[in-house]
Amino acid sequence: MAFKILVIGDSCSDVYHYGICERISPEAPVPVLKHKKTVVHGGMSNNVANNLTGLGNEVDLITNSEAITKERFIDENSMHHLLRFDVGEGVKLSPLSEKKINNIDFNSYSAIVISDYEKGFINNKEISLIISKAKDLSISVFVDSKKKNLSMCEGCIIKINEHEYDSIVGFPENYELIITRGKNGAVWNKEIFSSAKSEIDDLDITSIKSLRSANVCGAGDTFLAGLVHEYLNSRDMKKAIRFANLCGSRAIENFGTYVINLEDLD
Repeated sequence: MAFKILVIGDSCSDVYHYGICERISPEAPVPVLKHKKTVVHGGMSNNVANNLTGLGNEVDLITNSEAITKERFIDENSMHHLLRFDVGEGVKLSPLSEKKINNIDFNSYSAIVISDYEKGFINNKEISLIISKAKDLSISVFVDSKKKNLSMCEGCIIKINEHEYDSIVGFPENYELIITRGKNGAVWNKEIFSSAKSEIDDLDITSIKSLRSANVCGAGDTFLAGLVHEYLNSRDMKKAIRFANLCGSRAIENFGTYVINLEDLD
């Protein structure tokens, strides 16, 4: 079943320059890349939106207008990543306004996804307003944020990775927490907790087998998209996590930012 979903967050362009390295530069001990092709993908919240669309959903994206570009230079022979060159990271993004939030027809969406890479597009006050409006309509809100204090995410389904979890200084009173663990799957606390990190040992664990990984870029975005899609279909968190792990595992078998589709899951 397909759903109409709103994704809100920071976006970038993931650019991949592919070429062949056949010699070392005479100017410095660095490889010379003979360019063959360039591929551009939507990154960050745009990647979440694209993956949700790939799973058959109707998706609207609210994101920054300022350009952030992450360029990678790749040797096709070895598929080695030679260099990443970021542009726009230091640019101050125009933040999402309260007026724009108030103009959103929240009632038309089955879920709201906040994909917050902490680049300045979406701040705590705006996140709280979005959550409040969604809560009034009993709309599920999924949050994947790099903010260290998530206390404003009351009643949300929060997805973070292990490294982010170790840095969190505040959780809300009521929430669901999914912690992604790479090839070890994910942990889910069905009974909600917010205190000692050691409690992770007591969580409900859903794992995936070790996988050959071509590149983990965007895997968290793909996991989030799979989680949202399956949870809306089944309302079963364990099933949603297993499906999200499957989506993530398919994505990392492909090099670079990869958009999952239903054919990948057959």
